[in-house]
Amino acid sequence: MTPKKEACLYDQPFMSTIKRLHQFKSVTCNLILLLQFITFANVYGQPAGYFRNPLDIPIALSANFAEIRTNHFHSGFDLRTNGETGYKVYAAADGVVSRIKVSAGGFGNVVYISHPNGYMTVYAHLDRFNDAIASYVYQQQYAKQSFEVELFPDASKFPFKKGELIAYSGNSGSSGGPHLHFEIRDASGETYPLNPASFYSLKDTIAPKLTAAYLYDLQSNNADPVKYALQKNKTGYRMNGDSITVSQQVIGIALEAADYMNNTSNDYGIYEYRLQLDDKLIYSVKFERLDFANGRYVNAFIDYKMLKVSGEKIQKLFRLPGDRNNIYHGLVNDGKIILTDGVFHKIEVIATDAYQNSSRLTFFAKSTLKSNASTPIAGKGTIFRYQEPNSFTSDSIQLNLPANILYEDIVFNYAAKTGDTKRHSATHQVHNISTPVHDNYTISILPRFIPPALQSKALIVYDDGTGIKSTKTSRWEGKWLTARAREFGYFYVLLDTVAPKITCDNVKQNQLFTANTIRFSITDKLSGIVSYKGLLDGRWILMEYDAKNDRLQCTLDKQTAAGEHTLKVIVTDDVKNESTYTLKFKK
Repeated sequence: MTPKKEACLYDQPFMSTIKRLHQFKSVTCNLILLLQFITFANVYGQPAGYFRNPLDIPIALSANFAEIRTNHFHSGFDLRTNGETGYKVYAAADGVVSRIKVSAGGFGNVVYISHPNGYMTVYAHLDRFNDAIASYVYQQQYAKQSFEVELFPDASKFPFKKGELIAYSGNSGSSGGPHLHFEIRDASGETYPLNPASFYSLKDTIAPKLTAAYLYDLQSNNADPVKYALQKNKTGYRMNGDSITVSQQVIGIALEAADYMNNTSNDYGIYEYRLQLDDKLIYSVKFERLDFANGRYVNAFIDYKMLKVSGEKIQKLFRLPGDRNNIYHGLVNDGKIILTDGVFHKIEVIATDAYQNSSRLTFFAKSTLKSNASTPIAGKGTIFRYQEPNSFTSDSIQLNLPANILYEDIVFNYAAKTGDTKRHSATHQVHNISTPVHDNYTISILPRFIPPALQSKALIVYDDGTGIKSTKTSRWEGKWLTARAREFGYFYVLLDTVAPKITCDNVKQNQLFTANTIRFSITDKLSGIVSYKGLLDGRWILMEYDAKNDRLQCTLDKQTAAGEHTLKVIVTDDVKNESTYTLKFKK
C-alpha cells in the first residue's frame, strides 16, 4: 500500500478553506480566513476532547509512541494499570466495533473501534471483553473450533457511545506486564497509527536528557563511532570542549537520549530530532504518524550493531542508503555532515518531546582531510550491494538475498565449523549478528546423512551467538534443507524427535473436581507448539492458550453434568510430533 500524503488526513471542507484563502485579495479578509483556517486545522486534525481517557484512572504512561522496540516502533501509548488487571476499559468516543482478535501472542485480546470521524481506536492486551462481545467471541470460537480468531462483525452489531464499557484491562498476548495498549489510527484504516499525544494533554515540563553523542566516519565506513559524553549547562548540552577536529570530511552523528515526564521515573522515546549545519536544517524526524509497513526500518534508524553488542539504543541522525522509511524530512545529503574547507562549522542537534520541551546540543567541527574522495569499502570477503540481489554458495550452503533487504553495502563474511556430533550439519556463520536484514532471504543447508524416516523431523536452527536459539520452518528441496531467515548469525541442522510435554497443574487423575477451570502446562523443546486441541467426552472444548506462560486452560460450563468425565488434550509441534494427555475426573 502506498502511504497517502499528509494532506489526505483532512476532508473536502478543510481543503476548500485553503482554496478560499487564494480567492480573496483583501488583506482583512485574508487575515480573518487565515485565523479560521488555523483554528479549524487544529480542531479537526487534533480534535480537542473528542477522545476521552479509555480508563477511569488518570493517564500514566509506561511507554509512549514510537519508542524503539525489537524490529519495530511502538505504535501507541501503554497506559499504566497499577500492576493489576481488571480495570474497566471504555470506548474513547462514539463508534462501532469493526474488528476483534484473540491470539496467544501479539496483542492477545484486542478490540478495534471505528469512529464517525474516520479515526480508529485500538484496545489491546485485554483480560476479557464485556459480556456481549465475550458471548459473540465464544460462539465464534466454537463455530470455528479455534481459540485464536479474527472477527469483523457487522457495523450494527456492537455500537458504542463514548464512555461505555467495552472490556477489562489485562496482560494477554505478548504483554510484559499488566497495562492497556491504546492506539489511535487515522482515517485511512488500520495501517497508520497516530501519536496519541496529539489528542491528550499530559503534564510534561521535563525536557529530553542527552547522554552522549557519537560521531561516525561516513567516508570510509570502516571505523566504529567515537563517543563523546555530554554535560548540561545553562544553555543546553555540550561536549568536553565545544570544538572538535576530525580526520574525515563526511561524518554522521548519533545521539543517546531519552525523554521523561512529570511524576514518573520512566524514560520515553524522543518525539522529534532536528540536525542543523551552520543554522540550516539537514535532517529532521518527527513521530506524528507511523506506517506499519515500514516498521522494520527501525533497525536502520538506530545503531543496530550497538544494540546487539551492548544493548544501547542509539538514534542515528543520518539516513542509510537502503532506508526507505517515510519518517524523514528536510534531508540534505541524507543528514551527512560534509566538511571540506578546513574551517569550523556549527552543528546543532535539537531533541524535542511531544509537549514542546526541547534540549539542544551545540558544538563546532572541522576536518583536517584534504581529499573528500570516499574510501572503498574494505575487508576480506564478497561485497554485497544493497540495491542488487546477492548470493553465496559453498559446498554445503546456499544463500539468496533479494535486492533492497540490506541498508547499505557490506563485505559479506562466511565461515563453517564442524565437530559437533549433535548437529546434523556444519555450523555455518552467515556474516554477523550486528548487521540488520530488512526482509527474508533463502538459506539452504546440505545436512549430513539423515535416514528417510527422520527427514521430516529436520530443522534449520538459528543461533545469534548469545545463547538465544530459534528454529526455522524448513522444507526439503532435493538433498538440501531450505528455510527463510531475516537475520544473520549461526545456522545448523537438528532433528526434533521429542514430542511436546503436557502436565496438568490443578487436577489429579480420577479425583473429584469442584472448580471450573482446568489448567495445563505445555512446553516444547525445539520446534515450538503450533496446534492444541481439547476434547471433553469426545466433543471439542475451548482451550485458552497463554504462550508466554506456557499455559493452556479450559473452563467447564454449567452444562457439564455431574459424574465421570474424560478430557483429552492433544498438542503438536512444528514437525508434527504429537502428545496426548488424558485426564479422567469426577464432577
